[in-house]
Amino acid sequence: MSKPKNWPEPLPYLRAPLLSKDISATQAAALRTRPASTPSVPAASTALPSPQVRIQPISDAGHPANGQHGLFAAQNLKPGSFILAYLGRVHGGAASSADSDYDLWLDKDADLAVDAAGEGNEGRFVNDYRGVKDRANAEFGPVWCERWGQVCVGVWVTKGKNSKGIKKGDEILVSYGKGFWDERRKGGQEGE
Repeated sequence: MSKPKNWPEPLPYLRAPLLSKDISATQAAALRTRPASTPSVPAASTALPSPQVRIQPISDAGHPANGQHGLFAAQNLKPGSFILAYLGRVHGGAASSADSDYDLWLDKDADLAVDAAGEGNEGRFVNDYRGVKDRANAEFGPVWCERWGQVCVGVWVTKGKNSKGIKKGDEILVSYGKGFWDERRKGGQEGE
C-alpha cells in the first residue's frame, strides 16, 4: 500500500521528512545529532503507512472536527509507547506560517519546525482533545528516528499514573496547547 486508507488524494504522502531549502548547514547538523536525552526508535517503528494507526472520517455532530478526519488506534497502545513520527516539511522558524494549523516546533534552540499543511503523513490527522475527551491521551515529543538518522517530532501515548494507554478504535488526541488556541482566537478562527 503506497498511502494509508482515507488519505486525501491531492495531498502528497511523505515517507521521510522533507527538508526545506532554507535550512542552514548548522540546522542540518543539529537534525543529524542525537541529543543524549532524546529517545531513539528503530527503523521498524517508523514503517509507513503506520500499522498502529488509521485515518477515519469523523461524522459525530458533537465532535469539533465533524466532517474532517481523525487519527485512531489500529491496536492497543501502551502508556509511554511511541506511536509514529509526525512528518512534514522541516524548515527554519522564520519560514513558519501563521496560517498553518500543522506547524510544530521541532527544535527551538536550532530554530527548526515541521509543517504538515502541504504534505505529511498520518500524524497530521491528530486532533486536539478539547470538545472530545477530558484530557489528551497522546503528546508530541522529540524522537531520534534511526530510519532517517535525524531528530523528528514523535507522537507518544501519554504516560503517568492517570494514563491507561489507548485502546484499539479510540481516537488519538493531543493538546495543541494554549498558544495555538490564543492564535486561533486572534485570527477569528474556530477550533479544528
